Amino acid sequence: MKNFFLNLWYRYKHWRYERRCLKYFGCKPETIYLSQRDYDELVRRINEPPDPKAMERFREILRKPAPWDD
Repeated sequence: MKNFFLNLWYRYKHWRYERRCLKYFGCKPETIYLSQRDYDELVRRINEPPDPKAMERFREILRKPAPWDD
């Protein structure tokens, strides 16, 4: 019985989310489907620490002034 009410609650929350997207953006939210293997790879990449060289390069880019600020 608990699963039934949880299912209703999640469907209601999803319906409200879709309604807000339609109201503010004029379209439904995108849904992305991944295989289990692709999902596991995505989670692995998110959880691994970033490359220190790439992070330093990113910091250098952020330190530069924007072209439109000149």
